[in-house]
Amino acid sequence: MSSIQFTDTVGAATLESVVPDPGSRFQNWTPDVVEIADREVEFGSGISHQFAFRTDYVVSFQVPYLTTHEFTVALRLKRHLLGGGTCTVNTEDNASRSYTCRLQPGTVPGVELVDRRLMEYSMSLQLLNTAAAVMLCDYGNPALS
Repeated sequence: MSSIQFTDTVGAATLESVVPDPGSRFQNWTPDVVEIADREVEFGSGISHQFAFRTDYVVSFQVPYLTTHEFTVALRLKRHLLGGGTCTVNTEDNASRSYTCRLQPGTVPGVELVDRRLMEYSMSLQLLNTAAAVMLCDYGNPALS
């Protein structure tokens, strides 16, 4: 199961979907790179120049199918990340990738009710890798490659 582990003031916690694989996988995994830089465009040529301060390797994704119990863990994770804490994202993909992350600057984790009848929630996150590397996740079927 894909999971997010963290330790806050309450103690160690793990956020994961209770649905069996493949339903427990993270959804809409989208890695990106963000250049934190001063940028200017030359008037005459239109050529862009930048002075890069740093490069952020970020990812956005959703944790689906959270029950009421997992919802409370999701709220703890949200509070922990907003306070500057880190978490370990375990993709459980074909390469068993794992990343240590913190909240991407300027973002706020979202939690929403997605199924009123079943009381299921989803959490959306935008995270920053603490290492200088793209965060990949491959749930493809290795037998088909």
